[in-house]
Amino acid sequence: MKKLIDGLYNEPIEQSVAAYLGKPFRIVSVKNNEVGAMHDAAIFSGGDYDVFVKAGSNSFSFDQFIQEVWGLDYINKHSEIATPHVINVLNLQGTALLIMEAVDVKPVETNKDWEILGRGLATLHQTSRDTCGLETHSYLGVFRQDNRPMNSWEEFYGERRLRASMNMAANAGQLNIKQCQSIEKLITKLPEICGPKQAFSLLHGDPWPGNLLFDGKRMIAIDCSIYYGNREIDLSTVDFFHPVSEYFFQAYHEVYPIEPGYLNRKSLWQINQWLGHVTLFGEEYIPTLMNAVQQYL
Repeated sequence: MKKLIDGLYNEPIEQSVAAYLGKPFRIVSVKNNEVGAMHDAAIFSGGDYDVFVKAGSNSFSFDQFIQEVWGLDYINKHSEIATPHVINVLNLQGTALLIMEAVDVKPVETNKDWEILGRGLATLHQTSRDTCGLETHSYLGVFRQDNRPMNSWEEFYGERRLRASMNMAANAGQLNIKQCQSIEKLITKLPEICGPKQAFSLLHGDPWPGNLLFDGKRMIAIDCSIYYGNREIDLSTVDFFHPVSEYFFQAYHEVYPIEPGYLNRKSLWQINQWLGHVTLFGEEYIPTLMNAVQQYL
């Protein structure tokens, strides 16, 4: 969205930041931010204070940003994990803007850096409750997620995630009847293959490293899609796109030991991600999806 960096929204951004700071704020420079983002985003600098702004023009973008802010606030109130301070969410003639303080991100380079991130995610997961799900919906990328609470993780993952995602892929014309039947069979087997019963952890929802920022001292969570559930689904997302240092997982395990057999279940938790890829990108990802499904049938 070129108009984000062309100055079209500078005035409402300046007004929002000025109201938040209690003093004038004028944009002196803009830097486009394209690192792994599904939304157009940029850093707006006022000289001594920078803000991160992302824009969405989908019909659901304003609601998506509202839910993201709700999730960041929830993490702040219910865990020890840091999140950026939110300044405002605007809806400007069909374009939604999420404005928050910019994080001074440091590169993750050393083993110690990876350990800090691993401990951070484990700390988030130590927040738990008796039911999985959440009292509000969330978004994973462009997909709205139904988080209505359930008492059983197997039922929640089967109904709220796998069946819902399968239906989206089928409705998009990307899955045939035979493939859907295999996924339905997998859903019926979940009570046998989901592994040991675990506490329902507060999940980030999309914790690939681009959403676990490092400021040199701690992990800062962004782009959350929170709900309560089996923490192994978060763990399976961390290295879904790219390998992650073993020091991340070692440090996580020291804080919150990973249940035996996790690696055997890892592909099971990634099936929902693959269903999303199939919906968005088509048949390119069907072999990977169905190989993961067949692994558990």
